[in-house]
Amino acid sequence: MKARDVKVDIVDENGAKGEAASDESVEAADAEEEAKEKPRVVDRRRVREDGEVSEESAGEAEETPRVPAYVEQLQAKVAAAEEKFREYVEKIDKDTADFRARQEREMERRSQEVKKQAVSGFLGIADDLARATAAVDGGASGGEAGKTLETLVQGVRMIQGRFFQELSNLGVEPLSAMGVAFNPEEHEAVRMVEVSEEAQDGLVVEELAPGYKLGDAVLRPARVSVGKYAGRKPDARP
Repeated sequence: MKARDVKVDIVDENGAKGEAASDESVEAADAEEEAKEKPRVVDRRRVREDGEVSEESAGEAEETPRVPAYVEQLQAKVAAAEEKFREYVEKIDKDTADFRARQEREMERRSQEVKKQAVSGFLGIADDLARATAAVDGGASGGEAGKTLETLVQGVRMIQGRFFQELSNLGVEPLSAMGVAFNPEEHEAVRMVEVSEEAQDGLVVEELAPGYKLGDAVLRPARVSVGKYAGRKPDARP
């Protein structure tokens, strides 16, 4: 806006004439300065033919602060690291599940193999028992009871020997019981028997059922009778 220069003659006290800017010139100058200081607003929105402002243009009009380039790089690195870590965890979980499944299959295979070896050793004993019972049936029908009984006893003894041999092949051994000191880890005391000799006090004097162990593990303790010296005082301990 261009101000109009209007000169006004002013006469001072001494009668000298001077020129002064009018109020209109001053107001025009102030308006021009105010226009310079006022921020300029540019509306970048696109107006459609129907007169409405599109959402896209309205979003562009709202200027969002941009993130610095190094921050964007750091964010991209963090996102890539998180994705890589997630893939690594998934791989570890899958490998662990596969390893656990292989271990279970291997344990099942070994268990079946042990059962197979243990059972196969006793199949022959079952055959011997079948032959013994068949011989008893044949002898009874033929009227040779005495001879059949003797044959049966011999057959049972052979089967018993073979049975203990199979147990020994598997590492099973009988526990010593008769004449040894009572051991609660290997013996199960069923009853107390009075003995006349003090040396037999606290010893196993009778074995009612044998015990067995596999290596250092006790499979079954022996059921025994423990001697108790008759002359021992009631408050004395075995």
